[in-house]
Amino acid sequence: SGCSALTSIKIPSSVTSIGGSAFRDCTSLTSVKIPNSVTSIGDYAFYNCELLTSITIPSNVTSIGSSAFYGCTSLTIYCECTEKNKPSGWNANWNPDNRPVEWGYKGN
Repeated sequence: SGCSALTSIKIPSSVTSIGGSAFRDCTSLTSVKIPNSVTSIGDYAFYNCELLTSITIPSNVTSIGSSAFYGCTSLTIYCECTEKNKPSGWNANWNPDNRPVEWGYKGN
């Protein structure tokens, strides 16, 4: 967290969890690629990543913590799952800023 010069990251497929506050206050982060191996995203994981424009959440993600995308004012969220089939492990406050979500995304 706090890596203000970090602009992009490709998370390796060996990663299964993005911990709480992992990218918190990475204010220059614009691009993140989350692999299908990730099953959980912790509380405040991308908190205040204000330049992050898009993120794709793989259908394997069964847990998203509170305020994971809080303060991501430029963000559009692409979810591979549908809103009706969203896993029960997603905190009700996972997207507190009500950033746009494209459900059932089948992109790259």
